[in-house]
Amino acid sequence: MKKISLIVFIITSLLITFGITRSWAGEVDILVNKLVEKGILSHSEAQQLLNEMQKEGTRQEAEIKEVATEAAKEEIKTSGLKLPTWADKIDLYGDLRLRHDTQWIDQKKPGGDTDKYNRNRERYRLRLGMKAKTTETTEVGVRVASGSGNQNTTNQSFDGHARGKEIWIDRAYASWKATDYLKITGGKHKNPLFTTPLVWDPDVNPEGLSESLKFDITERFGLFANMGQYFVEEIKSTNTDPTLLAFQLGTAIKPTDTMKLDFGVTYYNFMDLDDLEWKDGILKDKTEFIGYNNAYGQQMVFDSDGDLLNEFECWELAAKLKVKDVLPVPFSIYANYIVNTDADIDELIDKGAVFPDSDPAKLEAYGSDDRDTGWLVGLSLGNKKKKGDWYAKYHYQELEDYAFPAVFVDSDFHGGGTNNKGHYMHLRYYLMDNIQARASGFLTEREDDSKDGKKDEDRIQVDLVFTF
Repeated sequence: MKKISLIVFIITSLLITFGITRSWAGEVDILVNKLVEKGILSHSEAQQLLNEMQKEGTRQEAEIKEVATEAAKEEIKTSGLKLPTWADKIDLYGDLRLRHDTQWIDQKKPGGDTDKYNRNRERYRLRLGMKAKTTETTEVGVRVASGSGNQNTTNQSFDGHARGKEIWIDRAYASWKATDYLKITGGKHKNPLFTTPLVWDPDVNPEGLSESLKFDITERFGLFANMGQYFVEEIKSTNTDPTLLAFQLGTAIKPTDTMKLDFGVTYYNFMDLDDLEWKDGILKDKTEFIGYNNAYGQQMVFDSDGDLLNEFECWELAAKLKVKDVLPVPFSIYANYIVNTDADIDELIDKGAVFPDSDPAKLEAYGSDDRDTGWLVGLSLGNKKKKGDWYAKYHYQELEDYAFPAVFVDSDFHGGGTNNKGHYMHLRYYLMDNIQARASGFLTEREDDSKDGKKDEDRIQVDLVFTF
């Protein structure tokens, strides 16, 4: 028996050493037959050896399988596809909009010929964003977008014989929720102000600091405040830079469970604009604050030293009434009013010097009208949540030349800028939760054509929007 046990041990050790597993039976039979031929084993001992080897092989195979299973589990545990914990704090999002855009333009400058034409464009907008919760109270966000780099549009036209298109930093910010009622945000971030496209194009993301406060006094009444310290331009030759200080105070009232009224008053102070100076060709450069405003309805005027004379100190009123459970779908009524208390055309005429590409004498066509106000009233109806929802919106607006800087207002209405009036209509339908069909229409004209001449512009935009 000892001889049998010794032979079993030796053979098993050899099989394990040389990595022989399930195919061991044939080799063992050959080896045992050789031992019988040499007289080392009798036939009965050989049969007993084979039985013992079969038992030992089964035990060894079970042990190997168990070890392999444990190793596989450890491999999955230590090197699987599980994301690191920080990845759980990141939220990725984006949208793609495909658009057909048609404009019908009828334009006539004072003393000139009529220019009447149509413009058709295929366009897209792509936005990709990331938000990360760095702590329980802090967030960092980045968003990139298509477009030309202009602050009030992310549209990109299909042109340039299929050349590559540019991507721009649309947002880059960090925010801190200091308390339950105070949030502070710094960087290039979403506009926190309660407003409408009459004043701010939704694509504009101001740069600087924002502070937002919200207090729920009762279940029916709350207060909110928004403040902003934003940079307009950076001038290396001065100690001060043109900036915007914005202060907003508002209320949120719920007179019933089905109604909510938001109302806000905002003060805008554009400071140190006189540090912006005239230089050759600046009024034709639409990437500049001065050049864009001048090209889109606002004659920029300079004094004899070449310093900008135009000033903007504005007051805005905005209101929105939301009503639900009265009609089959929710609806809202909204309105907006803006006035620039620092607009003074007579002063611009008196102090303005005649530079080669800036003639304040053109302002005389307005007489004593300072062209300093704007207003909007509109209605929306429907839901914007899931497949099968529909949503419609309409508003009418009038915006005079110097009510607010043209560089920040809606870039689609009347081709962008100020000195316009007309109708805006919008309809969307949710084909899927994340796919929308949209159509927008504009019927617009110049609010006053005495300085820049007549310009009528009608426009239709048809969109397919994918969100993710």
